[in-house]
Amino acid sequence: MSTPDAGRPDVGADLEREVRLLSAHSALFSQAVAERVGITATELETLELFNLYGSMSPGRLAELTGLTTGGVTRLIDRLERGGFVAREPDPEDRRRVVLRPLGPATEERIYPFFAAFAERMHDLWSTYPEEYLEIFLDYARRTRQIMEDEAARLRLHKDTGCPPGD
Repeated sequence: MSTPDAGRPDVGADLEREVRLLSAHSALFSQAVAERVGITATELETLELFNLYGSMSPGRLAELTGLTTGGVTRLIDRLERGGFVAREPDPEDRRRVVLRPLGPATEERIYPFFAAFAERMHDLWSTYPEEYLEIFLDYARRTRQIMEDEAARLRLHKDTGCPPGD
């Protein structure tokens, strides 16, 4: 990125600020919805992982969330009590369990809080040409991958005392 001319805005700095604000406000929106539903923000975001990835093992859930096995067990217990997931025998290995999302609970209790947001986002996207949406999609995918990689790196080095980037 080139150095901005005097009086010319630094688009990179503006983009960085807006992405940071987007991240913060996304977390706060999740917290607001979770409070209305009567669950934690972690539970809400975990339900979104189920919505996007489908059924999964507790081990996979631990990988995605970074929670310990005990933390995942407590999370699953809460989601199961809330009627959001069910533990079922793994069809490939009946000694193991698979977590299956129960769509009706999520659809009835959570989706209504996202309806206006989803509608407004679709309205926004419709204002951009297809080629811009392809760029946005690429940006979103690559950003998500960076976030996943960085979270994994932080978890891997959590006991080393290494500063970020090491």
